[in-house]
Amino acid sequence: MKGEWCYFKSFFDKTTCEKIINDALKLPSQDALVGINGNEKLNLDGRRSKIRFINKDDPNFTYLFDILWKTAISANHDFFNIHISKLDFIQFAEYDSSYKGEYKEHQDVFWLNNDPNYHRKLSAIIQLSDPFTYQGGNFEMIETETVPPEHDVRQQGTIFYFPSFFKHRANQVISGKRYSIAAWFEGPKWR
Repeated sequence: MKGEWCYFKSFFDKTTCEKIINDALKLPSQDALVGINGNEKLNLDGRRSKIRFINKDDPNFTYLFDILWKTAISANHDFFNIHISKLDFIQFAEYDSSYKGEYKEHQDVFWLNNDPNYHRKLSAIIQLSDPFTYQGGNFEMIETETVPPEHDVRQQGTIFYFPSFFKHRANQVISGKRYSIAAWFEGPKWR
């Protein structure tokens, strides 16, 4: 591994980010849960957000899956060298100050999942909101040797990649609303 994280600053322009937001807001919303394998539950102490799932076969988002794959291959080649082989869905998240939206420290690998073949290997976060429309809500890496520049990560349209086993968080939104995408590229089980 040549790095713990990397990013494509302002990869998507404002118009594309607004299109993603508007199209995603048409999908069914639910409270974000934590857990896996039928043990998902609401945990407002750890996570407060609304989410919408976008499946890879949704024709309104084919371009987004294509771009995520292309940038993931580039990031993975240059920084991580992790075996990734699929991306089945992405998650659109809303963090609103009205309910103190946040997602406390966590990592993305479900080590004890029921899938005999796959683990989450590479995580991606797309910053969709204009950084001047909300306060707080910063995405942060935890316990890494280096941390990404806060200003760059907050830039609208930035795609941020990191191995899924690294701890990270989305801090509480103090005012306004933050929208983002999370994607998890899976590959053969970690060993």
